[in-house]
Amino acid sequence: MRQLITAFGTLATLALPALAEPIVEANTAVLEPGDSVRVATIPDGIFLRDTNDPADNIWSRLPEYRVHLWPAPAVHPSIDLIVDYDDPGNIVYLNLARTSDRFYVRMRWRDDTHDAATTMDRFSDAAAIQFSLGDDATSYLMGTGPNDAVNIWYWRADGSPAQNLAAGGYGSTTMLPTQTVSGAGTYREHETAPNEWVVVMSRPLAVSGEYETSFRRFEVPAAFAIWQGSERQRDGNKLVSDGWILLDMGEG
Repeated sequence: MRQLITAFGTLATLALPALAEPIVEANTAVLEPGDSVRVATIPDGIFLRDTNDPADNIWSRLPEYRVHLWPAPAVHPSIDLIVDYDDPGNIVYLNLARTSDRFYVRMRWRDDTHDAATTMDRFSDAAAIQFSLGDDATSYLMGTGPNDAVNIWYWRADGSPAQNLAAGGYGSTTMLPTQTVSGAGTYREHETAPNEWVVVMSRPLAVSGEYETSFRRFEVPAAFAIWQGSERQRDGNKLVSDGWILLDMGEG
C-alpha cells in the first residue's frame, strides 16, 4: 500500500529564522519506493533570493524528507566490474516545492570530500533527478525503452550548467534541444557535523519540448541519484533511490 506523506499545507507567514547549518534528521519523514509525497506550495509573492539559492531561508520553512540511496544495479557487464555492492550508500535529504509557475527540488547529502574537478583521472561530485514521462511502470534505471522514456535533470560540481536530458534505456542518454532546467550547488564545511553538498534544481512547470515531463498532472514518479567523485563514481556507477517515489502535485 502506498503511503501518503503530506507537506503541512502551504506557507502562511515567513518570519524566517537562520537556516540550520549541519545535517539533522529531526522532523524528516523517511520516503520509501512506492510512497507518495505531497509537494509543498510556495504562495505567489514569496520569492527566493535567487532562482536556485541552496541557502535561502525559505527551505527551513518547508517539510524535509530523507531517502536512502544504494549502489545502482549494474545494467551492463562493464559497470558490474566496478560497482561496490558493499557500499552502505548515503542519505539524501529533500525539499519538494512548487510555485504557480515553477517546480523546485533541493537535495543535500553528506560528502566528506569536495570533488569539483573532472579530468582524465578525477571525477566530480554530481546529482540527478529522474522523472517518468508516464507512470511508475517504466524502469527507474534510465527508462525501459524509447516508448517508456525518462526525463533527467543532471547537476555536476565542476561548474557546468545543469542539464535537461532524456533516456530510453542504458546508453541512450541524450541532451534535449531545449535547456529549461537550471541549478546551483554549494559545499558546506562544518566543524562539528559532517560536510555536505546542498543543490537546488528547478524548471518552469510548463512543458517546452518533447521528453520533458509534465508537472500538470496529479502524480509524477521521481527517482534520485548522486555520484561521489572521491569514490571514482561516474556514469552507471552511482548511488540511487531503489525505485520510484510518487510526487503528489495536487493537479487533476
